[in-house]
Amino acid sequence: MATVALGSVAARAPVNTGSRVLMIDGLRGIAAMAIAWHHFAQYWPLSDSAQPVLTDLLTLVHDYARVAQVFFVIGGFVMARSMSRRRWTGSEVGRFVLYRYCRLGLPYLAVIGLAIGACAVGRGYLPEELVGAPPTLPQVLAHAVFLQDILGYGSLSAGLWFVCINFQLGLMYALILWMRDTVSGHQGAKCSRWRRDASLAMGFVLSATSLFYFNLNERWSIWCVYFFAEFFLGVLAQLALQNATTRKWFGWYVLLMATGIAFQWRWRLVTSLGVGLLLYFSERLEVRQQWSTSGIISRLGRISYSLFLIHFPVFIIVASIWLRFEWGTPWQTLVGLGIAFIASLIAAEAFYRLVEESAARLSRALT
Repeated sequence: MATVALGSVAARAPVNTGSRVLMIDGLRGIAAMAIAWHHFAQYWPLSDSAQPVLTDLLTLVHDYARVAQVFFVIGGFVMARSMSRRRWTGSEVGRFVLYRYCRLGLPYLAVIGLAIGACAVGRGYLPEELVGAPPTLPQVLAHAVFLQDILGYGSLSAGLWFVCINFQLGLMYALILWMRDTVSGHQGAKCSRWRRDASLAMGFVLSATSLFYFNLNERWSIWCVYFFAEFFLGVLAQLALQNATTRKWFGWYVLLMATGIAFQWRWRLVTSLGVGLLLYFSERLEVRQQWSTSGIISRLGRISYSLFLIHFPVFIIVASIWLRFEWGTPWQTLVGLGIAFIASLIAAEAFYRLVEESAARLSRALT
């Protein structure tokens, strides 16, 4: 969402915005597809039935395709670009919260309704561990305010924790910017540099705390502090492209993350660091201009959030049909997984047009 005010922007060749956005769309699309297949490999009985055919592949996807952190790095990168130069007041933070709730929350609420319906269809065919018990009103209300994990309610669909963390990260970053601008009103001539360094320092401290404390304990994974270091990597990658001084901060931050990985190996941090460096160097070295102008890549990126949300209800429906007709041989199950993926792409396109685009328009209109 945002970040710090910067001084003079370093002179560079004109930015190929379309290529840059295409690269980000490509990363988002790949990450969303990987997460969908991670869930397909994780949830039985289809994954179990397909094991004799795809044993090694399903194990690989299950272990390494959980890449939601890619979205956190990209989110920080995009937020820094769009919000860094704005001055933040209390009312700005309030409008931001409304915008983010409409933008993230309305598609999220819509897919919860679809997931409840899909699980109702699958109940009786699929194991209770997958479809769960019928939801209660407190459980639904907790989901509506992004508090289900914090309050201890079971999730009504796969991956909803990501939306809650994403909302928390945006709010925390907006508050950092608000604190920066509230205090900097008394700094006089040195205000511009102070504003930049103050928010960078706050982010650095929070990230170090995240890397060496919160991120080492899974019980903190329901809070954004668990993922803040990955988010702030994206923020610094964007800011480093705009200001020579901030590049030093970025270099030190890369070293901090590498130290955190050496302190305790975490595959998700390695993935995040790789994505952050890719975002920075592809822009810095203008590798972005070598990306294809494929409309498929662009479209996958645009529907990535819809795909992330919708693939679980689609999977539940397909799995229910397969169990209803007892199509349980390895090859039949493999066909079912393929159909679930293709159907998820089609459903994501429809969901994007009918729900996500409408939510985006409403969020802009309200704020």
